[in-house]
Amino acid sequence: MNTFSHQPYRDQYASNDKIAVLLAHGGTFVAWLLAPLLVYLIKKGDSKYVEFHALQSLLWSLTGTAVSVVTCGLAIPVFMVFHGIAVWRTLQGVEYEYPLVGEFSRKLVYGS
Repeated sequence: MNTFSHQPYRDQYASNDKIAVLLAHGGTFVAWLLAPLLVYLIKKGDSKYVEFHALQSLLWSLTGTAVSVVTCGLAIPVFMVFHGIAVWRTLQGVEYEYPLVGEFSRKLVYGS
């Protein structure tokens, strides 16, 4: 876990960005890959904060899809728990990074 993952961001970003992040994470409960993909495509280049969260949510969903194919769908609930945690953390105003794909997403978006 990095030091960035628990820093409050409550006043750092516009409320529209927070809503977009909630849609990227929470939208997976309704539209597994489509929700984070749409948020990513719409906000790419406009908000690095939203772009990062949408990309990691999308990559987490893609990872979940691959693992679920191998486990005949048994992994889906596990991956959904992490999406739920991301929604909860966003609502609390705490930064969240998914395991495995969070750091990769950060490097792609922020270059660091």
